[in-house]
Amino acid sequence: MENENPYQLFNAQILMDWRQNGITYIKIVELDSELTIKFFELIPNSEIPDSGDTIYHIDSEDVEDLLEPSPKVKFLVHEIYLEEED
Repeated sequence: MENENPYQLFNAQILMDWRQNGITYIKIVELDSELTIKFFELIPNSEIPDSGDTIYHIDSEDVEDLLEPSPKVKFLVHEIYLEEED
C-alpha cells in the first residue's frame, strides 16, 4: 500500500488559481515534524486565527515571499485546497 503525501509545495500556479477562485486570505499553520526542516500548511480563506497562527491577505508581499525556495522551511498545501472548481 502506497503512503501518498496529501501535501504539495506551494507554488505560483496555486497562488494564481487561488486568486482566480476568489481566495482572499491565507492562514499559515506550523505542522509538527521531527525533522530539522519546518513545515507550514497554507489554508486558504481561513480568516479566524487560532493562537499563534498567522493570516496574510493573498495580495500581500508576505504571500509572494512564501514562493521563495528555502532549505529550512517548506510551505505546503493540502490537496483538498487544490481541487476547488466552482
